[in-house]
Order: sequence, then structure tokens, then C-alpha cells
Amino acid sequence: MKTDTVITSVLIALVVSIAQAAPDSPRLQHTLTVTPEIKKAFHSGDAIKIRSVTGTAPKFQTGGTYRVVGTCRQQTLKNATLYLGNTAEAGSDAIAASAGSSLYKPVPNGTTKFDITFTLLRPGLLHVTIYDLDNHDKNDNAYAGIYLGDVVFRR
Repeated sequence: MKTDTVITSVLIALVVSIAQAAPDSPRLQHTLTVTPEIKKAFHSGDAIKIRSVTGTAPKFQTGGTYRVVGTCRQQTLKNATLYLGNTAEAGSDAIAASAGSSLYKPVPNGTTKFDITFTLLRPGLLHVTIYDLDNHDKNDNAYAGIYLGDVVFRR
């Protein structure tokens, strides 16, 4: 009987510690409709497709957390990365990746899935862009990309 009580107590303590250790992630209960616009034209069948956008608010706004899921197809570059960014003016971070997510994703030749969760910290225009890491133009090494809709204003 004592063994059962000890095992039960240990299991309860384990469940409580796991629940306390789990980060509080906001509920992304809203599905956003975005109409991507070309930021920089794609070449030879390369493309970025947005599959879904969900968030804590029904539209992009500062302070909100959002998840963008899609695919990137590129067959042109040898050394490329996909980046979800914000055109906010220079200054502090405009967006921050959520725990376990990254704003960057390597994109080898072929089709690559991406799933990026982030918090929007400052107003700007969100974009998903493929960057050519072999292009060392300090002003712009963007290869191709899309904007995710309207400029985000302060809420």
C-alpha cells in the first residue's frame, strides 16, 4: 500500500513540474486572411506559398503573436535562406521568434516547408523573403519575396 502511495505521489509531482515548466504560449485562435503581394519577383518557377496564418488577434497588430505556415520552392540559388521580417524603421527588434521557432530557415534546392511563430513588436510591413547568402550586396541581398498584406500600425 505504501508503495502505491509513493508511486502516486511521485507521478503527481512529475505532472505538476512538467505543467509548471511548460511555457505559457498564447492561443492562436484567429485565422487571418492574407493577400500576399510580390516584394521582389521570383524566377524560373521559384515561389513562396502561404498555407495558413493564425494569431492572437484577427489582424496583424503590435503585441500580437502569429504563426505563418507555408512552403518555399527555389531551384536557382546554391546558398539561400528564408526569412520572415518586418520593414520597421531601424531600431530595436521589430519581431521576435517564439520559443522553439526561428525567423530564418535554410532553403536548399527543391521545396521546403516552413512554420514560423513570432510576436510583432513594432509597426511595419511583414514579409517572407528568400535571401541569396552568396550575394554580398550590403544594401540588399534579397532574391525574391512577398509581403503579407497591409502595413501594421500600433494598436
